[in-house]
Amino acid sequence: MSDPGFVHLHVHSSYSLLEGALGVGRLAELAKADRQPALALTDTDNMFGALEFSEKLAGYGIQPIVGCALSVHFGDQEAPRYGHAVRHPRLVLLAADEDGYGNLMRLTSRAFLDTPSGEPAHVKLATLEELRAG
Repeated sequence: MSDPGFVHLHVHSSYSLLEGALGVGRLAELAKADRQPALALTDTDNMFGALEFSEKLAGYGIQPIVGCALSVHFGDQEAPRYGHAVRHPRLVLLAADEDGYGNLMRLTSRAFLDTPSGEPAHVKLATLEELRAG
C-alpha cells in the first residue's frame, strides 16, 4: 500500500467569516500544487461553500471531503453572567457518505433555528447524537 500523502482535514475558506481568507478556487489550486489526494472544507457553522468546493476539487482530481466546524452544547456549562455569552466547544464534523452530508445540513440548520436569540449558534449534544449517522 502506498503512502497517500498529506490530507488536511480542517480548512476554512472565505465562507468562514472573519476566519478564512482564501476562496475555494485558490484552495483547490494550492491542494493540487501540494499534491494532496483529498482536502476537507470545514467552515465555521456553515456549509455554504460545499457545492463550489466539491466541483472545483473534483475538477482538479482531488477528493473533496465536506464538513463543518460546529459548536456543541454538552450541557455542562453554566448560564452566562453579566451579558457574556457562553462559548461552546467547537467540533469538526466530516461527512463520510450521503447520509452524513444530509445530517450535516440538518445540524447546521438546527444550530441556527434551535438556538435562542442572542446566543451564538450551537447544537445540543442530544441533537448531535440523533444526527450522527454518516
